[in-house]
Amino acid sequence: MRFIFILCLVILCETQSMAQLDSLHMRCQPQIINAIKGQDLLWMYRQRDTLQGHRKAGSLQLVIDGQLTTLRDMTSLRYLASLRADYPALDSIWAPVLHAEIKAFEVQKDSLKIRIGHLGWEMRYLQAVRNLERQRQLNRSGRSQVLLSFHNFNLAVDVGMYSRRRYLKRSPRYNRMGQEAKQLGMYWGGDFVGFPDPGHVQRMVNSAHLVTQFPELAFEFEKFRDHYQAVYRRNAQHLELVRDTEALLITLNRLKEGTVCACQYALMPQENTS
Repeated sequence: MRFIFILCLVILCETQSMAQLDSLHMRCQPQIINAIKGQDLLWMYRQRDTLQGHRKAGSLQLVIDGQLTTLRDMTSLRYLASLRADYPALDSIWAPVLHAEIKAFEVQKDSLKIRIGHLGWEMRYLQAVRNLERQRQLNRSGRSQVLLSFHNFNLAVDVGMYSRRRYLKRSPRYNRMGQEAKQLGMYWGGDFVGFPDPGHVQRMVNSAHLVTQFPELAFEFEKFRDHYQAVYRRNAQHLELVRDTEALLITLNRLKEGTVCACQYALMPQENTS
């Protein structure tokens, strides 16, 4: 796969104070730069979605001022893999990065099942990994409030409680399960503000924490930045409902400090342009 592009101008994100850094807005300073990393280019493509819809095989080659370069580092390859499909398998793409967290979560899940068994109750794990297509379906139906979930990274699981082999849609047992999960260091969906989910447990408290610990994953959340901002604006009178969204937007802005962003002059020509 080969793309030729013209990079006329970039924007260098700057912050003037910690107060500015910890805000939902970033001031950008236009300036000419002499060097840029391949991952910065892919980040700009993500912001513009200019690679979305391309399905050609092979590596991505960039021609910059007549010089051909191919991005082969693992982070760039993961970025590309998640750009080339409408619904990429993020759990597979990012499994090497999240390996330790996924393994620790497996241990927590095993321990939780043992604890619930000691109470004489039956508990089953209904769904752990979820692809992005299913996530979007749940979001559109109102059964989920997010476009990118911990399920997509294999760091969350839905729990079912049973009595005499009958699934309990609602039961005080979910509250006890949640308390046991929290004692193991997990985070319980019953504590979610605005959209409690008693049958859900996850590895980390929120997406901001995940991105802070694994900055590479910001690339996936950046795709939905407009959505997060719209959700935040809609709840301007009830900010207690969107504290996690606010924290994620601030975290994404912190990671952009001092990096380059695309402006209206960073364009990709038509496919047949020489």
